[in-house]
Amino acid sequence: MKRTKRRHNTGFGYIGSGNQASVFNQNPKAVFSNIKNQLNTVSHKQFKTNFSASLLSKAEKQQIKNKIRKQAKQKNIIVAFLTAFFLILIVVLAIAMLRGLLS
Repeated sequence: MKRTKRRHNTGFGYIGSGNQASVFNQNPKAVFSNIKNQLNTVSHKQFKTNFSASLLSKAEKQQIKNKIRKQAKQKNIIVAFLTAFFLILIVVLAIAMLRGLLS
């Protein structure tokens, strides 16, 4: 049985990897795979980014969602307050300018 080919035309635009045909044609040349692993281990040692993914309970997930909602609500309140303040300021200045022009 013959393997299905996965050949694509690389002329449709720059997609990264230098538009190398090996990216599309199932014959990868992993030149930088060793360097990528070295960079990864060095960065973990340097920045101490050993993240451990753990499953969250429903209560923890709900707590995180509530925290995000609260932050978004606070941000919306601040934006609404500032918008109202500047709108009132502009109206007051416009009225003052009209009074100055009419008198």
